[in-house]
Amino acid sequence: MALPDRYDFASSDPEIYRAWIEGGCFHARAEHSARVGGAREPYTIVMPPPNVTAILHVGHGLNNTVQDVIVRWARMKGAEALWVPGTDHAGIATQNVIEKQLTVEGKTRFDLGRESFVRRTEAFVTETGGTILQQLRAIGASADWSRTAYTLSPELSRAVREAFVRLYERGLIYRGYRVIHWCPRCLTSLSDEEAEFQDEAGKLYHIGYPVAAGEGRLLIVATTRPETMLGDVAVAVNPDDPRYRDLIGKHVVLPIVNREIPIIADEYADPAFGTGVVKITPAHDANDFEVGKRHRLAMPIVIDERGELREVKDADGRVPAELVGVDRFAARERIVERLRETGALQKVENHRHAVRHCYRCDTVVEPRLSDQWFVKMEPLARPALQAVRDGAIRILPERWEAVYVNWLMNIRDWNISRQLWWGHRIPVWYCENCDGANGVIVSRDDLAACPHCGGPVRQDEDVLDTWFSSWLWPISTLGWPDEQSPDLAAFYPTDTLVTAPEILFFWVARMIMSGYEFMGRSPFHTVYLHGTARDTQHRKMSKSLGNGIDPLDVVQLYGADALRWTLIAGMGMGSDVILDPNDIDKSFATGRNFGTKLWNIGRFLLDRVGDDPVAAIETIDRVSLTRADEWILSRLDAATGECDRALGPLQATAAHDSPDARVWRDNERAAGLRLNEYAETARRFVWNELADWYLESLKGRLDAPGADRETARAVLVHAFDHALRLLHPIVPFVTEAIWQKLPGRARGEFLATVAWPARRTTANERAAADFELIREAVLAVRQIRSDNAVPPGKMIDIVVRPSGPPTRALFEDEAAALGRLSRAQVRVADGAAHGAAEGAAAHAVLTGGTEIIVPLAGLIDVDKECARLRSEVAELEKQIAAREGRLSNAKYVQRAPPNVVASDRAILQEMKGKREQLVDKVRTLCGA
Repeated sequence: MALPDRYDFASSDPEIYRAWIEGGCFHARAEHSARVGGAREPYTIVMPPPNVTAILHVGHGLNNTVQDVIVRWARMKGAEALWVPGTDHAGIATQNVIEKQLTVEGKTRFDLGRESFVRRTEAFVTETGGTILQQLRAIGASADWSRTAYTLSPELSRAVREAFVRLYERGLIYRGYRVIHWCPRCLTSLSDEEAEFQDEAGKLYHIGYPVAAGEGRLLIVATTRPETMLGDVAVAVNPDDPRYRDLIGKHVVLPIVNREIPIIADEYADPAFGTGVVKITPAHDANDFEVGKRHRLAMPIVIDERGELREVKDADGRVPAELVGVDRFAARERIVERLRETGALQKVENHRHAVRHCYRCDTVVEPRLSDQWFVKMEPLARPALQAVRDGAIRILPERWEAVYVNWLMNIRDWNISRQLWWGHRIPVWYCENCDGANGVIVSRDDLAACPHCGGPVRQDEDVLDTWFSSWLWPISTLGWPDEQSPDLAAFYPTDTLVTAPEILFFWVARMIMSGYEFMGRSPFHTVYLHGTARDTQHRKMSKSLGNGIDPLDVVQLYGADALRWTLIAGMGMGSDVILDPNDIDKSFATGRNFGTKLWNIGRFLLDRVGDDPVAAIETIDRVSLTRADEWILSRLDAATGECDRALGPLQATAAHDSPDARVWRDNERAAGLRLNEYAETARRFVWNELADWYLESLKGRLDAPGADRETARAVLVHAFDHALRLLHPIVPFVTEAIWQKLPGRARGEFLATVAWPARRTTANERAAADFELIREAVLAVRQIRSDNAVPPGKMIDIVVRPSGPPTRALFEDEAAALGRLSRAQVRVADGAAHGAAEGAAAHAVLTGGTEIIVPLAGLIDVDKECARLRSEVAELEKQIAAREGRLSNAKYVQRAPPNVVASDRAILQEMKGKREQLVDKVRTLCGA
């Protein structure tokens, strides 16, 4: 049973993981779920699918460690726990990887053609895809790998088609011509959520538009994008703005192109903002587009898909020939220079504003009029909004609920078409021979001919937004749309969704919508939004900043448990984890040191327990348990309860009339998933209470053969066994390695699947409280040693003055234990007057009134110490008097900065507190 000097994580971790897999520890069985007649309540987490070509980074490590802690805990609590892993085909991201490869080869995707490009991408994904899932094994992820899903697999592709067709048939998917976000680098449209705002320093250009035949009158408009003015078709003023009422219906001359455009009245123009005049460019601004529709204005597109100015051949828009083909930002500079030369540029101001960027390549997004496919979101958002309001779903930390509600209340339709080649092709076919609705066919199956006329058809060129497959993840991975799927019946709805706040709208909210739309129920009851891994400058760790930490480097240097413990112990609810990429050793010292300490506790404990069989705790006669035994069992109960409260209820408890059946009560909504508190509770029990106190108290009992030794061994092994169970979800490898060495382990049994500790139904609280008083006495003696500079190893005398007969009996029974733990000779005084220490002594009063007296004669030079203490008191009195004098000076108090005065008062109070301590010490030690 002996453990080596050090835990060899490099060889042991892979062996342990293989054993878990071979033992089926992570495989969930649908037939065991109580929802289909089994004996276990299901508990399901779906893994946020990383990009199929992704490599593990610290964000993945954090996210998946959190999930693993939760699912391991649920498994040990007796649930039929399923953690569904998988990857996302990641349309834009994966296509960008292949296009970069082609660029190196001097080619574009158009040189290959669509079919060849898709085949090349498939080959690349087959070769490199899924690497991250293999890497997750290295950090201990206990996912059910037999259920690994992929968003572009035939099974999940079928779900995507089914969802599209159903939504189309319900009138919730439509083709629309409107202003969307366009990425000139990726050459595709983006949804609102994919066009991310970044605060930037820019310029605000004030341009004068001359009123036609207006005798020199100018209307001043301000814009951050003067290149779009070539697509202006009107300027708008508010109909109630008296400054411009006389101009409504007249025209201004558009600078540079010298074309007249109308002055229109529209409430979109805000009289209180700027000059109250706005330029209207319907093809390049979403708000202007709405104005253009209301007034039936032309909508010329002056910027093409590559972000270059384009020729406009109709009469409503005109781009000078020298600007055609010029990049939008270079064109901006030329246009501004032209405006300056002609006197149209009135002024330029520095201006900070939010600019949208592509979430994948960071290119500035261009608003652009385009034909796209959209999902009507408001009908889908209603039940998703109500679910959070009613408590069917809770979002942790709770502050994110308000953000979620605000977004859903102001939701816009979702642009789901992408001008890419990699992804789920939109299941729409067009027949050139059929008119109207018959010419557009939406189908679950591929079409070779028109079902109406038998003529040829062509499929829509676009693919679906990656998130259109991801939003189905909780249902598609369990078998939907096959409603007879065993997994769907057994494990849907799932339970907890663990992810980062930045995809609350991209993914989480949409999954909730799809759950209600296609299953009639929420896909999960809890959304846990964890913090972000940041460097010491509080910057998000990223490849682009070069401030990341490779989790596999940490695993290689210190083992997976060091990584996991550091991430969990350092992460409060919703707070970020701060790591130093320049000092990995320091960043993960906490996890490394804890693992080493736990291993050493195990080595010492197993050495003391020996190789003989150990009795099960249930077979031990309670009468034979000592106060220390009862105390450690009581502390185990307390630790178990605290861990359970920190981790929280597995699900809501209150019945509800909704289809979700359960809702979170108000007092439950914020409960649980405080993983750092759970980690600290488990650490404190094994380190401080079991190792530092109970194990120390056992030294005499474990050395002497007999019934008491067997009782001590049984309690010690039981307590340590359960300590390992409490710690296992966070540090699974080292706990499994130690647990396998405990006496009585059956072959093929794993800590990963044993029961979580349960609190005892009966306990001897009196005995536990008695030992707590002994512990308090030891701590008091240690404090007296520290206060009086008595070395910890020096034997001393202790006099215990009990508060009454029961306490006297306790200290007489436990005198040997008290002496051993305090390095002291213990004498229990017989009555208040008898046994009092002669001369100088230190005193401490325990809970209940018992007094601990430590004679100091012979331990320190009392006369010298008294002189030093009196001198220190005298010096402190002078400082207090000086500080009081300063604060009694009204002029000083009035003239000095308030923070300085407040600091002086705080220092004075601190000085007075220290003086009281010193005076008490002089009184105790010196008698005056």
